[in-house]
Amino acid sequence: MINPQQLNRPSWNQLTGKEQHLLFTQILRYFVNPLLPTTDIAPVRFTVQGQSFASQTAIIAGQRYIFVPGQSQVQLGYQVTGKEVLTPRLWDDSEVVLEHPDLPTIPLTTNAQRERYLTDFTTTPRVVDIPPLLVSQQPLPVSQRSIGLYTPATGDFSGDMTTFKMVRQAAGDDLKRAPRSIVTPDFSVFFVPTAVLDQYQVRIDQQLTPMALTRQLARQGFSVLAPDEYEYVVGAGAATLFPWGNAGLAQLPTALPNRFGIRFSARQYTAEMTTDPLVWRGGWPVSGDQKMAAVQLPFSAFYDSGRLPGLGDLPVPQQVYHQVVRVTFEDER
Repeated sequence: MINPQQLNRPSWNQLTGKEQHLLFTQILRYFVNPLLPTTDIAPVRFTVQGQSFASQTAIIAGQRYIFVPGQSQVQLGYQVTGKEVLTPRLWDDSEVVLEHPDLPTIPLTTNAQRERYLTDFTTTPRVVDIPPLLVSQQPLPVSQRSIGLYTPATGDFSGDMTTFKMVRQAAGDDLKRAPRSIVTPDFSVFFVPTAVLDQYQVRIDQQLTPMALTRQLARQGFSVLAPDEYEYVVGAGAATLFPWGNAGLAQLPTALPNRFGIRFSARQYTAEMTTDPLVWRGGWPVSGDQKMAAVQLPFSAFYDSGRLPGLGDLPVPQQVYHQVVRVTFEDER
């Protein structure tokens, strides 16, 4: 029997590896679609900036998922501390003038103006409860979704059979050799090799609206991160402006440091889809220039541009999402 309290920090962090493994196997049994193949269950540990986090991982339908413990009363949103406006690595030097994109006649030359810039483009401070989550380690483009595992030698497939029947009908004999891709007028199919010889993750590439994609994922028991969950997972529950602290960096990393081991791109113009179709996280510098604060702020877990992908005069970002399984119990609803 699962004790929900043990799935929250800090209780999870106090468990032994054996206790974590037992709880994790129960989560897989009761919360993951039984039609999806689950393999490679193993412990995992990540260390970022001297802080270590131990959890459990599994491959579900060809994608690796990491268990992220929930947290009650977690503080989200940007907290005004005054330290950030004094950080030269974030604001370049005193001679550089940054303008507020929505107030272009007001240059940000004082600490109060810089503070307003940060608060205008970050989420409001708040305290929320975050449920335990199974989160895919890698994001996928919003046009793609993983539908299961396929073995060409035997013709065996496990996963979303309804969609795979559509793939089989379109691919015909080509399916037996699992080519890198199959292109049809309505969709494309990609065969991604896995660690198991002659076994492939099948990904379907199809242009869907965010709501339609959400419905397709729900058929397999998945969702995407909610806005609050995104902030929590990116920052691993830390209250600092950036995942790495409050200061800016001389050089941005290629991937955001994440204590939970979840990968978030640090490439410019990557926007994350959430459960709210009007809320996308990450993305582009809101002021559209290359000054330090404008470039780095999108990598804050709390960044909120208020812009939708593809609208306005900003470039269309790469749009991605992380698949999740929420571990919730009836008495919590």
